[in-house]
Amino acid sequence: MLKSILLGFLDYGPMTGYELKQTIDNSTGHFWHAHHSQIYTTLRQMEKDGLVTSEFASEENALRRRVYTLTEAGKKELTQWLDTPMEEIPPLKEDFLVRMFFSGKRDPQKVLEELAIQQKLHKSTASIYEKMQNSIYHYGHPKTGNLADQQKYWNLTLEMGRMYEKMYQEWLEKAIEVVKSL
Repeated sequence: MLKSILLGFLDYGPMTGYELKQTIDNSTGHFWHAHHSQIYTTLRQMEKDGLVTSEFASEENALRRRVYTLTEAGKKELTQWLDTPMEEIPPLKEDFLVRMFFSGKRDPQKVLEELAIQQKLHKSTASIYEKMQNSIYHYGHPKTGNLADQQKYWNLTLEMGRMYEKMYQEWLEKAIEVVKSL
């Protein structure tokens, strides 16, 4: 998936690994996280595979930066990935739900404390999504210009995140009621 994410962002225009990491952290990182090391390893492999090229660019008083550019082969692979429908729901991996599943023998007070921590975390994430709503329309890559159509899709993913956080908070409230009744 990381390769597809990198192809998608490089389709907007050339970027350094650092710029890609920042862009991921402020967008897709809310639903698909990547570490610096994963990004650079994937970029090197993508270059070997002919999906991107790189060159060093330097600015006045700045370090040399490796800038990655999408190749025609990379554009083709991105298009193929985007045009291939997902025909399965990927399995959910939710560490906290696994903990809840096995909490039957735990002290209910400790479970309530953990549920309260989760409430704070999910309220914080919901707050971040609300702030993102205000800034999503101001984002654009300088080399691509107007991204109005793309921003509509960004907004759809943001809306899913907002709805997910609302649902999760409602579930946490219900879980707290159930644990309190034990």
